[in-house]
Amino acid sequence: MKNTVMTLDQIKEVAPSVFTTSASPKVSERYSFVPTVDIVENFQREGWEISSAKQMGKGIYSLHEIKFRNGELPNVGDTLVEAIIRNSHNGMSTLSVSAGLFRLICSNGLTVATSAADSFKVRHAGFELDDVKRITEDFAKKLPIIEGSVNRMMERELTIDEKLDFVRESANIRWNVGSVPTLDYEQILLPNRKEDEGDSLWQVFNVVQEKWIRGGVEYNTQRGRKTKLRTINDILNSNRINTKLWELAETII
Repeated sequence: MKNTVMTLDQIKEVAPSVFTTSASPKVSERYSFVPTVDIVENFQREGWEISSAKQMGKGIYSLHEIKFRNGELPNVGDTLVEAIIRNSHNGMSTLSVSAGLFRLICSNGLTVATSAADSFKVRHAGFELDDVKRITEDFAKKLPIIEGSVNRMMERELTIDEKLDFVRESANIRWNVGSVPTLDYEQILLPNRKEDEGDSLWQVFNVVQEKWIRGGVEYNTQRGRKTKLRTINDILNSNRINTKLWELAETII
């Protein structure tokens, strides 16, 4: 798979709020405005390339997410390490930087939970080049921890009962506890590709993660109506599910 690099012009098409130059007039005077475009330019100066960008809604102050990759950082197993920047200019979300994993064989975006890689939150109005350098160094230090978690997941073989238990627990993440619909758990465990066939926790984790995020799974609602699970495009909900799934998988290692 060829790595995709986005240009600033391409970002303007899909996430125009990245280029907003002031905060929403609806936020308080105490709100610290951090221009995302400055963050992007600083990451680029440090050798990071933009792999994807998206925003919620069409407003110029909306929550947006940008993912960067750095060729200097080694792969972790079958995945690339990414820096994930989230910011908004309407008070919906503070600026945050976290580590993520992008799996090459299936284009899954897996967010690494804080138990594996600390998030870096900016609480001041500026974001300097030194901040990016510090984050880059921090990512390099965290790589062995992330790699260790991935390797242990690859080595951990699950029984069929453990697989089904993982799906049941993960369903309570995808839905609220008590509102999980009627599901065929064995169907959810069926991989979409040959690389995910197997009994390792890493393979099962990726199969389930893809089903919950990308959707397509048929199920019956609590009222008995047959429907298909929708793709999750919401930035915050996708991050929540990915993070909780990672944390669940780590409890099994």
